[in-house]
Amino acid sequence: MGVAGLPLPGVETGIAASAVVLGMAVVLARRPPLWVAAAVVSFFAVFHGHAHATEMPDAANPVAYAAGFVLGTGLLHLAGIALGLFVHSPGGLLAVRALGGVIGATGFGFLAGVL
Repeated sequence: MGVAGLPLPGVETGIAASAVVLGMAVVLARRPPLWVAAAVVSFFAVFHGHAHATEMPDAANPVAYAAGFVLGTGLLHLAGIALGLFVHSPGGLLAVRALGGVIGATGFGFLAGVL
């Protein structure tokens, strides 16, 4: 949609809301059923994907640009997995939940217009 120039209302709001929802899920240690988690992530992915596609420079090679995002996303997932393993260490659960709080608070700050 973003590459095609189709507008999507509320992109920035959707991205900030994703930080609030997913950050709070970490803080509260919520583990919804897989289908619920997939639906929530898919919903928010539309906003993130639209923003990235819309912001692609005109001079950029779309394939290289997309490959960079795939690589970046993979590295972020690996970092998340590593951080998730930290939960089992002393103080790890508290640290991970605190980081979830920082993510949620940052999203709320964007929604409130503070950031």
